[in-house]
Amino acid sequence: MAGLYRRGDVWWVRFRRNGTHVRKSAKTTRKAEAQAYLERLLAEQAGRARGDAPRHRFEEAVERYFQETRVRPKTLSSYRSNSRTLAPTFNLLHLDEITRRVIAEFVTARKRAGVTDTTIRRDLAFLSVICSACGRWGWLDTNPVTAFGKRGLREARPRTRFLTQAEFDRLLAVASPSLRPAIILAVETGMRREELFGLTTTAIDLNRREVHLERTKTGAPRRVPLSDNAIKTIKGLLDEPGRPRSSYLLCKVDGSRYCDMKKGFGGACRRAKVTNMRWHDLRHTFASWYVQRGGDLYRLSRILGHSGLQMTARYGHLRVEDLHEEIGRVAQNRPQERLIRSTEKAGNDHPPEAHERQNTQ
Repeated sequence: MAGLYRRGDVWWVRFRRNGTHVRKSAKTTRKAEAQAYLERLLAEQAGRARGDAPRHRFEEAVERYFQETRVRPKTLSSYRSNSRTLAPTFNLLHLDEITRRVIAEFVTARKRAGVTDTTIRRDLAFLSVICSACGRWGWLDTNPVTAFGKRGLREARPRTRFLTQAEFDRLLAVASPSLRPAIILAVETGMRREELFGLTTTAIDLNRREVHLERTKTGAPRRVPLSDNAIKTIKGLLDEPGRPRSSYLLCKVDGSRYCDMKKGFGGACRRAKVTNMRWHDLRHTFASWYVQRGGDLYRLSRILGHSGLQMTARYGHLRVEDLHEEIGRVAQNRPQERLIRSTEKAGNDHPPEAHERQNTQ
């Protein structure tokens, strides 16, 4: 027989399905909510018995997605955080009950709670991921998130903090022997943190002066060219006396790889008086210096492994001198500009006495 019971402060429901006893947590401390949850479960069960098309709740979709998905650990951690945020509003809703109105009410509540637009966008992005998966499973016909306008949610400006040469020099001066080569390689190659710390010696081709990355954020392998400083640093690591046997270029004394150097990097930044600096900003430093020295944005996009030029375009503001040169080039080709130049040239071609006659008239 169907009913409710408590485990601690949380209410649970029990009922029979095809002769089997089923017990599920209602995930609430309120009896009325647990009763409503039980009634929904019983109604769904009755509908299936009549041959009705099954309806699925959002929490079912999230549970299945996490069972089947294969994403990076960092992404998975972010998704789980998003799911906890969405749970109070969406978990007990059937997928076809998630409408633009429901999403709008969620956004309004988050804004009133002081949550930033960027964070709300990330929550909606995860909601969209789940709805898209439901579409593939045949649980949902359309994605309600795509129909929801996000114009009221401003996108954060992309971060482009990078080191000046003076900051870089100060940072190297105080960095530990294990941290210093990592900083140099990050700035000289523009590799992402995981790409750098997961770099194996077999992926390095010193003869071709490049690194071959098989596992990247976008999933597409790419080759990263090596500068003279990068090659010098790599050789120094490989030829270091007492280097442990390890397949990783950057390794600990026991040969294992680094996951990151967050603590050491933060301490070095404090000692060097370098503020507002994250490890990923070393990648921004590579890109910014590349552009400032005349590098092409398309080639930079390929080196960084961006999926398109949109991400790389953030560094375009560093090439102001190119804009001045382009304005000058275009101006020279305008008909009015050519007329002015020809008039000036004609004036300069008059002999001095002609100018004197014109002035006396």
